[in-house]
Amino acid sequence: MKLICANFKMNLTTPILNIYLAAIDGKIKDNVIFFPSSLYLSMFKERGYQVGSQNISFKESGSITGDLSVIQLKEFGISHTIVGHSEMREYFNDSKHVKEKVNLALRNKVKVILCIGEKLEEYEKGKTIPVLKKELDKAIKSNLKLITNDNLIIAYEPIWAIGTGKIPTKEILDNTILEIKSYLKEQYNLNLKVLYGGSVNLDNIEELEKVDSIDGYLIGGASLNPEKFLSLINKVN
Repeated sequence: MKLICANFKMNLTTPILNIYLAAIDGKIKDNVIFFPSSLYLSMFKERGYQVGSQNISFKESGSITGDLSVIQLKEFGISHTIVGHSEMREYFNDSKHVKEKVNLALRNKVKVILCIGEKLEEYEKGKTIPVLKKELDKAIKSNLKLITNDNLIIAYEPIWAIGTGKIPTKEILDNTILEIKSYLKEQYNLNLKVLYGGSVNLDNIEELEKVDSIDGYLIGGASLNPEKFLSLINKVN
């Protein structure tokens, strides 16, 4: 069964989430993980849903005001964390801390969804694969002893596709994900799941489902409406 991750980003508030939860209760399978804002993790956790953090600090604890300690999040009950999302890389220079965040999460038995992806100019210049390999190396090389085939999941999110409504063609997407899997196997002897993220919605999910190499989805905006989200995940095999 494919993994489905619902990334709410900085969206939705308590009244809306109460309506959301009422709409999905009893209709969500074990392959779905919710990533709401950290303020609302408890609303999902209390109803028995799997929850993850959208981010963690590059430090385990200490004097970093406003950051999220993986120890505290693990105590709270998260099972997964996203690391290296393009928005964190762009606005908070997260590429600098990816390897430390992966290390902290895995040492604390929190599974990592590692986001990788190329910018539009890199895609247009045919640099997609070199960019992805560089991002994989930075996160994996120093943490290889901690990584298993079950505790690290790759999310391929072409930056130019996030929130734009554009997605790679079936052929390009399949080739790219197969290249990622091949590199992981040849370079690190890892057989990791690779999710796709970037404008996944009801209009394109059936086409994406034709890409055999996709192991699941990291879904942003299309996860915010409960009825549409339920319709979308019901189309995933």
